[in-house]
Amino acid sequence: MKKITYTLCCCFLAFGLLAQMNTDQANLMAALLGDTPIEEDLQELCDQYGGRVTGTAANAKAVDWGLRKFINAGVAAQKESFQIASLWVENSTIAEVSGAANFTPKVVAKYFSKSTPKEGITAKIIDVGYGTPEDFAKAGAAVKGNFVLVENDLCLDIDGLFVEYANAAKADALAAKAGAIGIINMASRPKKLLYRFIASDGYDHGLINLVMGREDAQRCQRVLRAGGDLDFSATLDVAYTGEQTSHNVIAEIKGYERPEEVVLIGAHLDSWGLGTGANDNGCNVTMMIDIARQMIKMGVKPKRTIRFALWNGEEQGYFGSQGYTQLHQDELDQHIMKMSVDIGSGAIIGFFTNGRPELAKITKEVMKPVAGLGASQVLDLPIVGTDNFDFMLEGVGNLVASHKPFNYGQNYHAESDTYDKVDLAQLKRNSAIVASVALSYANLPEWKVNWKRQTRAEIAKEIVEKHNLEFSMRMFGVWDAWIDGTRGRKE
Repeated sequence: MKKITYTLCCCFLAFGLLAQMNTDQANLMAALLGDTPIEEDLQELCDQYGGRVTGTAANAKAVDWGLRKFINAGVAAQKESFQIASLWVENSTIAEVSGAANFTPKVVAKYFSKSTPKEGITAKIIDVGYGTPEDFAKAGAAVKGNFVLVENDLCLDIDGLFVEYANAAKADALAAKAGAIGIINMASRPKKLLYRFIASDGYDHGLINLVMGREDAQRCQRVLRAGGDLDFSATLDVAYTGEQTSHNVIAEIKGYERPEEVVLIGAHLDSWGLGTGANDNGCNVTMMIDIARQMIKMGVKPKRTIRFALWNGEEQGYFGSQGYTQLHQDELDQHIMKMSVDIGSGAIIGFFTNGRPELAKITKEVMKPVAGLGASQVLDLPIVGTDNFDFMLEGVGNLVASHKPFNYGQNYHAESDTYDKVDLAQLKRNSAIVASVALSYANLPEWKVNWKRQTRAEIAKEIVEKHNLEFSMRMFGVWDAWIDGTRGRKE
């Protein structure tokens, strides 16, 4: 009954929009707002394959699952390989607090945290507040050879995530400089909810780096601030290997008029292993599959080729989408738009156009048919942190879907990122929005495509420098690769 109810609501909402669309667009949106297998696909992906860390067996099985879904829908699809620099998987983490208080805290390792010796390691916990330079200066020499406890505010939305990322990057660097043996990050989520993200200095990270359940970390903090001494014992076992081959899934529906020109839309298939990767980003993976499926079912014929990507290696540093730009380097001049959908199942309210004013103008135009579904905003600001990144550095016009927060922030990368947290009704509306915008781009008259691929000099000046991206790129560990030319357009 629930499925029927929201499907009907979606369809009624669509009726007022149909007059603004061509027949293909109207039929495609109506199909996506109707009864489709998107829910079943998402449940299957989350519940059968679970967390899908790139390089693991679960991830490889999910890649094959995505490929089958496209092929079974009649969409031409293939796997494309790329390299990740290393596989990191947490096998186990055991911790104990002792001294003025004795208890077993709930902890998880951050990505790229190093292992301990088999017998574990024990050192004192030093309170460094929020991990600012002033906090480390106050702690002084006590930090050397010990664990630092870094406080975080509650994370209530996606803005809080970026604050936490930025603060962690600064604290990581200060802890390393002060000679700490490890970092204990107070979880920013309540009820001992654990989550994971990457240590900011990536493969060069040399510290034991943990997230501790918020209430456990607060207990440590209170004891320390009351004058007590605490020791922390950790035994961390991680699998950390060398370069590995992984795969994206790439599908496409050929354009009938300008097949060499590509509109590329995608979502990342990989996830962390704590939850089952539902809002980040399984829901949008199933969106890509459903859009392609319904295009074939409805006989939609775009003028330009619409290509669908299920990216891999996103969580480790967008390596799958980087691999695509390397493999398809000769085609990038013909990519007129690349879209990423990667912020859960909250309502899509518009798109980031990533510092491309020409793209902002046309995006406002192509969104008019979906304004009734709530998508009307254009933010011409560059996003660092998902699979648009390497396309932006390659000068390709790119969009990132902008969503209402819904429950994304508190479940981000967490144990709680499971199927039941997805807004299934909104996911269908989001699918209709993304499909409409992609098809509109694919069908644009040639004279309206008045933007070109940027040169490296233009990217540096108009994107990186104009929008002060250095700190964000350092925070995500990709600045050096831009500077040394490993990533981004060469000329």
